[in-house]
Amino acid sequence: MCGISGFIAITPASAYDKAATLRRMNRTLAHRGPDAEEYAEIGAAYLGHRRLAVIDIEASRQPMTTADGRYTLLYNGELYNYKTLRTELQALGRRFRTAGDTEVTLQTIAQYGDAALDKLQGMFAFACWDAETQTLFMARDHLGVKPFYYFFDGQVFAFASEIKALLEHPSVSRDIDLDALGLFLECQYIPAPLTIYKSIRKLPAGHALRLANGKLHQWSYWTPSYAAKPDWDEAESLARLDSELRRSVERMLMADVPLGAFVSGGIDSSLIAAMMTDLTGKPIETFNLGFQDNQKVSDTTQSEHVYAERVAQHIGANHHALMVTPDDVLAAFDSWVEVFDEPFGDQAALPTMLLSKLTRQHVTVALTGEGADELFSGYSNYRKRVAEERFTRILGAPLSPLRAAIPLMPTSVQKDRFIKAIGLPLAQRYATIPNVFDRATHTGLFSDAMLHQQKTHIADYAAKFFDECDAKDYIEKLMYVDMRLWLPDDLLTKVDRATMAYSLEARVPYLDHQFVEFVAQLDPALKQKGKTTKYLLKKLAEKYLPDSIVHRGKQGFVMPLSPWLEGGLKQHMESSLGINGLQKRGLFRDGALPNLLAKHRRGRSNHAGRLWALTVLELWFKRHQPDFKL
Repeated sequence: MCGISGFIAITPASAYDKAATLRRMNRTLAHRGPDAEEYAEIGAAYLGHRRLAVIDIEASRQPMTTADGRYTLLYNGELYNYKTLRTELQALGRRFRTAGDTEVTLQTIAQYGDAALDKLQGMFAFACWDAETQTLFMARDHLGVKPFYYFFDGQVFAFASEIKALLEHPSVSRDIDLDALGLFLECQYIPAPLTIYKSIRKLPAGHALRLANGKLHQWSYWTPSYAAKPDWDEAESLARLDSELRRSVERMLMADVPLGAFVSGGIDSSLIAAMMTDLTGKPIETFNLGFQDNQKVSDTTQSEHVYAERVAQHIGANHHALMVTPDDVLAAFDSWVEVFDEPFGDQAALPTMLLSKLTRQHVTVALTGEGADELFSGYSNYRKRVAEERFTRILGAPLSPLRAAIPLMPTSVQKDRFIKAIGLPLAQRYATIPNVFDRATHTGLFSDAMLHQQKTHIADYAAKFFDECDAKDYIEKLMYVDMRLWLPDDLLTKVDRATMAYSLEARVPYLDHQFVEFVAQLDPALKQKGKTTKYLLKKLAEKYLPDSIVHRGKQGFVMPLSPWLEGGLKQHMESSLGINGLQKRGLFRDGALPNLLAKHRRGRSNHAGRLWALTVLELWFKRHQPDFKL
């Protein structure tokens, strides 16, 4: 795993020192690649790389150039089918100087051009410079496990693994995108292609870019299909699932460094750890954290560490646990601001950073369980939405008088999930999982100046993916929305930044794109069966894990925010929301934030998640835009 950065000087004449700029950009990514720092300057192309050596440790240095000097690659990721591709390319006459996956990726691009994207199986973000045609070819992996950011003003094209590297380039403006900020306040993250900065964009998952003749072209190269549903009964589907998931896990065990697994105590990560143990035939290293206040361990309704220990005992793992307190969270705030370059409100981000720090002391690679919920209907929310749609499709029909009346209702009524669905088109009724400040609350929350800047809502992004999905079943469309929106821009962003902050590589077996294509073929009734979420995955887990783990209630990986905000985090929160914090920035109506805090204190509503999002937003402002005021 690595960090990449660089730029193309489309207009050569410029006053800034390009070589020094490249080095400043690249060195901001030292945490992503502590093992090597390399550069290449090829005509208009300035390319930098930071390496975390995982495969072919002594060789495979980057930037890597083909023997004829035409193609130069910057690559961040792992190619899980590189050995198969290497054999294929050798049969075509390609010769190799190294034993790693980087050169296989480079030679695949040299051999197949854009069609190389149909060959690559893994997690990656890359940029490949063609010195002959003076073009830059870039792509981000199918599910968005690895990040790719870019800037383009017609004179300079710059790219990097993280925003902080781009901000080192003198052409990149730091002006805030208030539309993106509104989206953060709506759903705790900023969806691609937006970032907090107007000038910087995220490349969406499964997309590619080409810079040629001073123009930028973007396209989607992968969209899974749900249309084909083979006639597999439950037994055959289960057998195939076992085989396909084991194959994905086995591919991700390739490494020349120590591996381990995050184990939460739920079935997703626990099943991966159990398969790792079975495939390697030896005890693996497992890692988990739990929550406690500053004196005692929290109630297990807030912490899964007990269940993780049971899983570790069952599979015979060498288990490592970390108990996190409010003081630990406070101590990590400064690191959080550096790791997440834009506002990011996922409560699990800070604990995941602390877990990653512990894990890196023992291994270099960790397998995780992200993605299973979005593939197998792991959220009860999906079932509820399907049940509600039987009514909302009638009450929310285009000519329904009730639909027209929704905007006239009080805000407290408008933000009700069922009522809101009636007032929206079908494609917008399911937006995404986090709902921090519902769009119905924005008029009473945002200042007039902030409201004026709001061009889009998260439902607009969700509608694009809802319409893109070719599934016939409504529940699969809902899962697809989350797989394309919430998963890459929240969950995978959290995992990538938190792990790479400590030079730890995270691999995600559920998100091998061929495994995703397989799951898309499964009967949706085997994903959600009655009230049983992840039905088929649980059937598989019964083969590897005790029933007490497989069939216990779902529990998210979140901190015990409510008690902590009234305890160890109270002073920090009040300062962030106070007159010297967010209240001075002109984003919110007078009295809106004190009123929110007062309602939470009186117990009228639990606003812990909202208060947390506001707290981390002010932390971001203090670090990156301390003088900002709208």
